[in-house]
Amino acid sequence: MKSKIKISPLNLLLCAVAILSMGYLVGCHSNAEAASYPQGIILNSGPGLENIQAVTDVFLEAWNKRDATACANTYSKDAIFMVQGESSIVGRENIRKYFNDNEWESAKDAKMNIEENVDEVIYFGEWSVMRGTGEITVTKADAMEDKSRFKWVMLSKKNELGEWESVWDILNDELPCK
Repeated sequence: MKSKIKISPLNLLLCAVAILSMGYLVGCHSNAEAASYPQGIILNSGPGLENIQAVTDVFLEAWNKRDATACANTYSKDAIFMVQGESSIVGRENIRKYFNDNEWESAKDAKMNIEENVDEVIYFGEWSVMRGTGEITVTKADAMEDKSRFKWVMLSKKNELGEWESVWDILNDELPCK
């Protein structure tokens, strides 16, 4: 004997709506990307700028801890770091060596602090271009401070994990602070 389950059309409709709604919500959540920012226009405030500043802060925290590996890990594998008056430094490993050997070796006994502000960012999908300014303060053992300012432009791309990595980083010194 075959038994038939009777489902009213209203219950069938409610089940279908519930299944479709759950599918929509799961799909939205699994495909959720970081906030979508306006594309191809200069942003100098708001969430798009704050997003890139937070990414930049990861580098700054590593630099202030004198962690060359963590600094270099914010760059892509084949990144190019272009420092004023020096040859381009190509590749994450060479960038790590540069930070370790050049940035901190000359100031072993000094406290160093770097600050950077992202002034503008432009998003192009998985790519972004940003421009900013920064200041390095070196406090020597005798409490004397040396400050230097710089400006920078960076091209970044999201890696396979969806994290921003620097691809090109151009740095230029400005006149000394007074």
